[in-house]
Amino acid sequence: MYIKKLFLLAFILLWQMPFAQVTNQGKPLSWKVEDQIDVQPYQLPDFDLKARLQQDSIRDLDRSKPYRFGKEFSVDIDINEDGQWINLSNGSRVWVMNIRSNNAKTMNFIFDEFHLPEGSKLYFYNDQKTDLLGAYTSSQNQDNGVFGSWLVDGDNIWIAYQEPSNTTEDVKLHLSKAVHGYRSVTDYETTQKGLNDSGDCNLDVDCSIGSDFDDKKDELKRSVGLMVVGGNGFCTGTLINNTNNDETQYFLTANHCTGGNPGTWAFRFNWVSPNPECATTDQSANGAFDETASGSSMIASNAKSDMALLQINPPLPSSWDLVWAGWDRSGTNPNFSVGIHHPSGDIMKTCRNDDPMQQTTTSFNGESNMEIWLVDNWEQGVTEQGSSGSALFDQNGRIIGQLAGGAAACSGTSNNGQIDFYGRFDVSWDFGNTPSSRLSDWLDPGNTGAMTLDQFPPEQVFANDATVSISNLPDETCDGQVDPSINIMNNGTNDLTSATIEYQFNSQSLTTINWTGSLAQGESEVVATPNFTATSTNNTLSVDLSQPNGIADENDNNNSVSSQFTKFEVFTTNQNELNLTINTDDYGNETTWEIIDDAGNLIDEGGPYSNNTTVNETITVADQTCFEFTIKDSYGDGICCDFGSGGYTLDTDDQVEIISGGDFGDSESVSFRIENNLSINELEAADLVIYPNPVKSSLTIEAETSSVYSYTIYSINGKRILNGKFEGENTSISTNKLSSGVYLLQLSDENKNKITKRIIKE
Repeated sequence: MYIKKLFLLAFILLWQMPFAQVTNQGKPLSWKVEDQIDVQPYQLPDFDLKARLQQDSIRDLDRSKPYRFGKEFSVDIDINEDGQWINLSNGSRVWVMNIRSNNAKTMNFIFDEFHLPEGSKLYFYNDQKTDLLGAYTSSQNQDNGVFGSWLVDGDNIWIAYQEPSNTTEDVKLHLSKAVHGYRSVTDYETTQKGLNDSGDCNLDVDCSIGSDFDDKKDELKRSVGLMVVGGNGFCTGTLINNTNNDETQYFLTANHCTGGNPGTWAFRFNWVSPNPECATTDQSANGAFDETASGSSMIASNAKSDMALLQINPPLPSSWDLVWAGWDRSGTNPNFSVGIHHPSGDIMKTCRNDDPMQQTTTSFNGESNMEIWLVDNWEQGVTEQGSSGSALFDQNGRIIGQLAGGAAACSGTSNNGQIDFYGRFDVSWDFGNTPSSRLSDWLDPGNTGAMTLDQFPPEQVFANDATVSISNLPDETCDGQVDPSINIMNNGTNDLTSATIEYQFNSQSLTTINWTGSLAQGESEVVATPNFTATSTNNTLSVDLSQPNGIADENDNNNSVSSQFTKFEVFTTNQNELNLTINTDDYGNETTWEIIDDAGNLIDEGGPYSNNTTVNETITVADQTCFEFTIKDSYGDGICCDFGSGGYTLDTDDQVEIISGGDFGDSESVSFRIENNLSINELEAADLVIYPNPVKSSLTIEAETSSVYSYTIYSINGKRILNGKFEGENTSISTNKLSSGVYLLQLSDENKNKITKRIIKE
């Protein structure tokens, strides 16, 4: 993994710092002072396990829910009030707490108050000391002050905290929930299949699924993680790469898996059987159990493609040798597809589909038209509850979706031939109007426009391999002006000293850059920052790289990139006003709207409204500014169709339509630019005299004919300052309230003939 080697020294320095350890580092001091421990155990109550398993037999058929493995109990255990403190001779101290739950296979814990001082450590272990989690350190501290542990084998669990003598911070540990795991990990002495409840037809991830993908699978399995959500549910997810190739800890899973506080969710990587079983009734041997981390943040999700993107909070050690999977957002149907997952919370498995998939919709988890890939039948392996959220990979090893649901399962050592469906990655990419509902903002932070991205670190390393990218190019531009950066990066083992780069905006002529320099492996450089002003709505910047070090690139899959951007449509106004008309449906109280400018300022808003009524709103907007108008329905069914015949139209003040509709679900938005019709040319009219100009306190307007005139004074930026009417042959307008500067006076007669005059206020 060549890139990782470049950063190895930096990581070594980081992992030597006290906040860097995640789990399974050293042994707790409480083991040294066992003879001093005398703590009253906290006993969880018994429950009806038989009834619970009967519920699970029904629940397991519902793939819209995570695989449930435990019974959650509310507890109230505080480090300052419960357990036992032991002071050590060197000035440090230890706190221990014992929690028991009869016949639990595992236990795990959720803290609603959690803060570890720097240098302190927290451990979890069973009474036999055969399973140890820790040390958790201050790296696990989160702004929301919560924490969720991984699972510890056994029904008699110890929690041990230790802090050094020089600690100045206060520790906070309040345990709010304890989970009795009743079908998490079986006893190894039993004859039950595997380490959990997955079916016999499953293939351990190291089983061969074809020579055309086995090498890729060996890489991608290091991106897959088992996650505990809501304290007692299992799902699967995948570390996913972004166009910066910077190992940001993004983790893709399913929206329906996201129950409870993501700050308490726990993650386990590289849980792979060392002796794979491939669709047999034999047990899969257990793998190492020490690569777990706790705590994440939800950064994007939607039900339309059942997508959730998390960011794992604590740093994941480089020693875990993880991979960030690539992706393909084109929506292209792959030649074949592969899943890697943890069915029923079991050790990692894999499956393969060799048939074309169907792009269609289904009703799932409250979304009536979820966009999916439909897998008719798996040729090898299968998925189960607990596999939810796992990635679907195409033949190139790129993610094209994540598992939502289906009926696939085992029938003995064969699968049952039923369907599965995955939320589509191409839909997740740009769904919705904000970064919180789509992937593009997070996985393409530089707006490179990349349609595909490979894993990081790369699967294969070349001696001569340069790549080009685009950054600082927005999806949309208000005034059409862009200043992107064109970047070159050396992926090869040889130093990069020269390359030819060509770029082109739309159909303009090519610009050629003969770059020279010196870039070591993994280094990059900005080679151009061109300025461009778009005159059309849709625009493209294309960049190509060739002849790195004067020879052919050994990997030409990353030598070309193009990025699309749009210029907002321009609408002109006379009075810097927009007209909004809304005809509400039977539930007008569900309808609201807002308009914000390109700086994010709220300009105006309205609603909720009465039922079945017509609303007319006038919105004042600034000249030469961009806006986003959004209309919303709180129930999510628009205003036109099912409960009344509502609709809306947003027009300029001269009745040019900007947007209209009614069938928009939760919301609908439009972005646009406003420019005023005012002209700044010096215009004169034979029948009008305007003086004095420059003006101090009063502006006089004389007309040769008696008529009704309207006047408006605007700032040079189009903001309306004064307005009024006069009838007759002359009038005076006080300008005392105007600051010194240049203004525009617009006059119109009864026939709407207009002239505009530039005036100067002294």
